[in-house]
Amino acid sequence: MMKGRACAGGKGPPLKPKSNSRRPPRNLAFSQQLGEAMLLRWVLLLLLISAGPARAALSEAEMARLLPDGYSLGEKDKDVPAWPLIKAGMVAGYIFETGSLTPIPGFSGTPMNLSVAMDDTGRLLDVRIVSQHEPVFVDGLGPQPFADFLTQYRGLTIRQNIKIGSQYGASDRAGSTSVTLDGVAKATASLRIANLSILGAATKVAQVKMAAIAPKPKSLPRADAGAVMDWAALVEKGFVRHLRLSNAQVEAAYKGTVFAGLDPEGEPDPDGTFIHLWVAYLNSPGIGRSLLGDAQHAHLMARLQPGEEALLVMSSGRYSYTGPDFVPATVPDRLSVRQAGFPVNIRDMVHDYTLPAGVPAADEVRLFRIDGSAAFDPASPWTLSLRVIREKGVIRPEQGIQDFPLDYALPPDLFTRPLVEEPTPEWLLAWGSRLPELSVLGLMLLGLTAGLIAQTRLSRRERLFYWMRMGFLAVTLGFVGIYAQGQLSIVTVQGLVKGAARGMDFGFLLYDPISLLLWAYVAVASIIWGRGTFCGWLCPFGALQEIADALGRLLRLRQMRVPGWLDGRLVLLKYGVLAVLLVTALIAPTEAETVAEVEPFKTAITLTFLRDLPFVIYAGFWLLLGTVMFKPFCRYVCPLGAFLALAGRLRVLDWIPRRTACGSPCQLCTARCRYKAIRRDGSIRYDECFQCLDCVGIYADEGRCVPLVVATKHGAGAAARIGGKRNGHAA
Repeated sequence: MMKGRACAGGKGPPLKPKSNSRRPPRNLAFSQQLGEAMLLRWVLLLLLISAGPARAALSEAEMARLLPDGYSLGEKDKDVPAWPLIKAGMVAGYIFETGSLTPIPGFSGTPMNLSVAMDDTGRLLDVRIVSQHEPVFVDGLGPQPFADFLTQYRGLTIRQNIKIGSQYGASDRAGSTSVTLDGVAKATASLRIANLSILGAATKVAQVKMAAIAPKPKSLPRADAGAVMDWAALVEKGFVRHLRLSNAQVEAAYKGTVFAGLDPEGEPDPDGTFIHLWVAYLNSPGIGRSLLGDAQHAHLMARLQPGEEALLVMSSGRYSYTGPDFVPATVPDRLSVRQAGFPVNIRDMVHDYTLPAGVPAADEVRLFRIDGSAAFDPASPWTLSLRVIREKGVIRPEQGIQDFPLDYALPPDLFTRPLVEEPTPEWLLAWGSRLPELSVLGLMLLGLTAGLIAQTRLSRRERLFYWMRMGFLAVTLGFVGIYAQGQLSIVTVQGLVKGAARGMDFGFLLYDPISLLLWAYVAVASIIWGRGTFCGWLCPFGALQEIADALGRLLRLRQMRVPGWLDGRLVLLKYGVLAVLLVTALIAPTEAETVAEVEPFKTAITLTFLRDLPFVIYAGFWLLLGTVMFKPFCRYVCPLGAFLALAGRLRVLDWIPRRTACGSPCQLCTARCRYKAIRRDGSIRYDECFQCLDCVGIYADEGRCVPLVVATKHGAGAAARIGGKRNGHAA
């Protein structure tokens, strides 16, 4: 075997002698380490710099331009940062900025600022963008989809449970009274933060200026209030409320209108019964058990989700409270519930319960559900309204509508009221809506961890391992990147820098559970193995670049090779890019997302190239270049890779096994490493290692590793002269 050849049975390109015109590799490695160490100290210093003063609130003139039609602006309130809305000389609501009341950081680390106009009943009149720096709405989709989304708040109230729909299946479950707004693809997490900002700010204003309509804690039925009563006792105590309408009463409601006299069936019998209507609240054990029996009541309570309420509505007479077109399990058109002037939606529960003896016979018996997220307090009075509809005309009939109320109230001693009842956090809803994706990602990470622990055995069979790796990268690209939107980005790091400058507010990370789980895993993996776990296995754009490389080799495209001396300098470029991005986040935070477009991740992965042409050309350039040069963006430009390489300095393991023959005389791993992460002396540059495990497979393969080949052919003595096992080298 000749010294100076890549050792694989004499195969491989000859090594060129060192030229005096080039700096020795060890000096180059030293300069790289020195430069990276100085940059790390500089970056840490930047994190301590203040980001400067926040933007002042809108002036009176600026706020006046955001007023809804028909309102004028009053003098700014002294109790809360809000401006009164004046209509007909009276305060009719308030307009305010979310940035002054709920400055929740977005994914850029900068809170979005929205103007919210709300009337004095808690109804939202308008929501508009004042400023926002969400990456997907800056240069991605643009701000228009965000502005269009905000128009959906008009007419909603702060008493409603407003949720964001998404492509991940977040929608109202059966029986819910929540309002689900149409989301924007690729931007669900940002919209959740916006929703939390809007409702949080509106609730703060309502609590100070409109306490009567602010959401209140919900009362809970007392479990010990469970005495069973007969029907007469239930009616006497008011636990069952009754409404009887005669034909004459209904006719009187239409007197003086064009709909009078349109009841030929009831006109001959004015004292006859139009409808007998009964209603009862079933969650209270005594009432529920009295009307359904112990077994059926227990079954009903088991069907209800936490916080849900059940009502029994029964009737007799000639009028149906559901109507001929009623569809089971839906919201009835002829019944409605209101409390404190606000609507409370009810939905039919399909059931097969039977009423016990002693309950009057009824023509219609149904159970209705009130969702647990509704602003409904069973201990406070509420009203069930029966809607009676008459029609006049044939082709385009006019409708005459009359509502007949039935008031319902229960004694307060049947309930307990919790001191504080916090709504489900928006970030927790985000995690709940993405449990399927989180489960798949969790299994994927467990499998990757197991594979990395058993990497020597796993990578020994070269061809099988290659296809396993390409399959994993395909899942990373398709599932983690495109479907689950889990492409990590330097934008998050910029957000952390801004958050640190403002006081360590990192709550925005909770609204993107997929990315947060990946960040947590990458943080641990970086300490154990270094940057390569993410860059080599979990980065969707990195996977796309590797697939582009495989395509280029399949098409037999001529590959561009970067000389070692130039590669050693190009890899430092990404640290400069990282420094520029972090400095921008500190001194010009509003421009941070624009500068972060140096990453093509948003274009290629988040938006799947559905973007303006310059961005598509830029991302396409890196992919085309990747077909003739191995992963150029990842190795030379990626600021996120630079950040992870610096974080990888905390690595505790030199996990790549080495022998004394590695580098002298054997150069096989050095020649085979396409990342150029192995020096000629055999030591590992972990900052540039992408954990492809090629050298680990060579080390364990008796058909590829030179000392093992020599030992097989010439015996242990020859192998000993070549070199035995040694520890890995830290970069």
